[in-house]
Amino acid sequence: MQNTIIKEQLKKDGFLPQRQNNLCSMRVGITGGYVEVAQLRAIADAAEKYGQGHVHITSRQGIEVPFIDLENVEAAKEYMRNADVRPGVAGRRVRAVVACQGNRVCNHGLIDCQKLAEKIDNTHFGADVPYKFKIAITGCPAACLKPQENDLGIMGTVHPQWKKDTCTGCGVCVKRCKGNAINMDDGSIHIDMDKCILCGECILVCPKGAIVTSKTGYRIFAGGKVGRYPRDGTRLVEVPTEEEVYDIVNRTIEYYRENGGKNDRLGDLIDREGIGNFKDAVLK
Repeated sequence: MQNTIIKEQLKKDGFLPQRQNNLCSMRVGITGGYVEVAQLRAIADAAEKYGQGHVHITSRQGIEVPFIDLENVEAAKEYMRNADVRPGVAGRRVRAVVACQGNRVCNHGLIDCQKLAEKIDNTHFGADVPYKFKIAITGCPAACLKPQENDLGIMGTVHPQWKKDTCTGCGVCVKRCKGNAINMDDGSIHIDMDKCILCGECILVCPKGAIVTSKTGYRIFAGGKVGRYPRDGTRLVEVPTEEEVYDIVNRTIEYYRENGGKNDRLGDLIDREGIGNFKDAVLK
């Protein structure tokens, strides 16, 4: 029992027991893949001082320093704290939000993914939940951050609108459309919104600005996971504002905490309770 308590506390502090006796990996808490250069230097120094001189880049934009002796855990924690490097978490908790660079950097980015990630992480990172809870934010339907494979996924979207007066009928948008949703008939552009994947490529490539943004939004997926028994996230809703995204995130985590059983992921809970009940609870 004592060993179980010790392991659980280690996980809560971001230290994962290794297969080797008395060794563990130190997980660093990174939001949206963003790390300051000074923090990187501190992590490298910690790897040399307490580990074996290397780090592991995880599948979710994280960094771990393996081969830390249990006797050095407290010293390593203090070292990271002094360098303003947040510890990661493991176990039954909300994990760090992963995010692409969004519209701060990427030509295709439709939303500010880093801002969303920071705000959600500030509210929920490390919070206790029935099992693990993962959130991914991606800037456009290219879905580089795989929002459908997370408990909650957020994707930027854009609705295009054609402006007849500035269109020259060059057809670039027709060729570029990823969803085959645009066709040209007698010099007029027609956008089939049932086929449109809301990626904004037509807006990006139009040389005359004849296709413009009608509105942007946030498509939300719920209940996704990978692992031994993968589940695709359910397309839940598209909302127009950041505040609605935060509200849905908050209500979803609250619903999961109140109704999830031990070892339930959100998708397991949705399958058991029904998508209708879940929507009623989180889409107020």
